[in-house]
Amino acid sequence: MTDNLSMQWKTTTQILEELQLTSSDLAWGQFCDHFQPIVVGFGRKLGLSAADAQDAAQETMISFLSTLRQGQYDRTKGQLSSWLLGIAKKVILNLRRRAARHAIHTRATDKRYWDSLPEESTLESVWESQWQRVILTRCLDQVRNEFEPEVYRAFELYAMQDRPVDQVAEELGASRNAIYIAKSRILARLRQLRLEVEEKEGGSLNELSRHGND
Repeated sequence: MTDNLSMQWKTTTQILEELQLTSSDLAWGQFCDHFQPIVVGFGRKLGLSAADAQDAAQETMISFLSTLRQGQYDRTKGQLSSWLLGIAKKVILNLRRRAARHAIHTRATDKRYWDSLPEESTLESVWESQWQRVILTRCLDQVRNEFEPEVYRAFELYAMQDRPVDQVAEELGASRNAIYIAKSRILARLRQLRLEVEEKEGGSLNELSRHGND
């Protein structure tokens, strides 16, 4: 692992502290890079167009920043995941209602659809799916930067693509033991990163656990 690259990982706590205290464009960009794709995917799953989903995500980010700087968001009383979900639901519902008002030839059943959201359990399931997908991608991007290319490639082929260890070893010109070690090292780092995310932002380790099965 290369230490200079590993230092690039910045926790959400650090980013939020910078956003709360300063007008850092870098911190704002990092926050949006981390969480805006989650809201975009959430909006798309709930029927928004690509453009409306992007608008919903931007509005959610701006609304969260406002609540953060007004002191309304308390990290000790709730996870970031739940807080962002609450904002995103309101924003997306408003967008759907506007779509219903402007749909000239929409049937009554369609109007009722656009004027409401699915049940809470469905919303939470959709949100969790998007949250896990984006956070896992973020963690994988980080370990890809931290580890030597051949180590990450061994992990990618063996753990993520589920290729036979002998096949991976032959392709990479490495021993079976080296492939096992690569998988073990990267999974350990992924778990460390994901635990950090889970503690501060919410979510679970279910998707990561899938990659850890032999």
